[in-house]
Formats: sequence, C-alpha cells, structure tokens
Amino acid sequence: MKQKVVISVSFNGNKNCQSKALKIAAGFSGVNSTALEGQDKNQIVVVGENIDVIELVKKLKKKVGFSTLNSVTPVDGEEKEEDEGEKPMEWPHSQVGIPQYYLYDVPLNRSNDCSIL
Repeated sequence: MKQKVVISVSFNGNKNCQSKALKIAAGFSGVNSTALEGQDKNQIVVVGENIDVIELVKKLKKKVGFSTLNSVTPVDGEEKEEDEGEKPMEWPHSQVGIPQYYLYDVPLNRSNDCSIL
C-alpha cells in the first residue's frame, strides 16, 4: 500500500541540512519520492510503499536535528483494501520512539529438567 508520510524537521535556515535530510529520506527502502513543503520548507513529504517510518524519524533526529512525525496517510487514487469507516493512521508526537513489547507464551517442558534428590 502506498503511503504519504509528513515529517517536520528543524533546519534552522541551513540549506545544507535540507539537502542532507532529503538524501537520508530518499535512501530508505520503499521510498518513491521526497519533497519539501510548508511555509518555511520545514516539512519533508515522503511517498512510498512499506516505509519504516519510525526508523526514518530516528535517523533524521540523529543526523539533521529535531524532527517529529506529523502524519501517515494512504495515497489517493489507489484502491483501498480497508473498510470505509477506518481513518488514516495519525501519529501523535508523544508516541514516537516508544518501544513495543510482545508477549510470547513459552510452554513448560518438564521432561528434560534435571533434578537432584
């Protein structure tokens, strides 16, 4: 599924940081296009398929400066496989960088236990 990702980045008026951020975004797998938008050209718009958005934001924070994820939406013009009632996924600023934990059920196999009597 194609998606459009909007990321705000603090460039501090530096043109070199803008080109560096675009190169970083274009280097990710699945990215088809990148562009600068916004009033001060402080937003990067990335369009592609199966983009690892969290890793992209982390790398921009590390290499360029303060960056936040604004939204992730499906691209218009493509058939939606989702239900009509679902809204596009939006990421609040507070949830970026929170690790996810998975729980696994590990069966107990007592036949191989060594017990000393």
